[in-house]
Amino acid sequence: MSNLDLVLEEKNISVADWADEFWDWTCIVYSDGEVQTLCLAMQNRFNCNVNFLLLAIWLGQRNYLITKTGWRLISKRTQAIREGVDKLRQRRRKIKLTDRQKYEELLQLELKGENLVQSRAVETLLGFNNSILEKNTVEPNLIAYVRATNGSEEAEQDAIMLGALVQKLSD
Repeated sequence: MSNLDLVLEEKNISVADWADEFWDWTCIVYSDGEVQTLCLAMQNRFNCNVNFLLLAIWLGQRNYLITKTGWRLISKRTQAIREGVDKLRQRRRKIKLTDRQKYEELLQLELKGENLVQSRAVETLLGFNNSILEKNTVEPNLIAYVRATNGSEEAEQDAIMLGALVQKLSD
């Protein structure tokens, strides 16, 4: 059992509850225009996944460190779902101005897919035995994630800026 498993067991929290908590937090944080803009810029410029950027911050705020290997495992285990979400996103963007009802339907499916990506990521973390609890892990989580995606120094700087912004919103 990993350190994280022990923490969740002590607090009597299930994987599903933890995934729901992360989803709720994500919806609140992502509703901030500045966070949304920075996340989408990192997604478009550096091929970062918005869910994983926010997961790095959320877990960092809970003193849970994810290694580069952990990020690669999360990425691998969520790849098929993420590819499906990307296809929905592309279809949704194509019809944005032509069919508002279909656009909204695709948006709802896309959000369900994003929620599934998050659930699978959290589930993967709980099965990953190298979990570590430390203080001040938001920035290291973000940097490890960007490095796992072969990101540049510029991507790391943007990730650090995103982490600081979300931390400020959380205070």
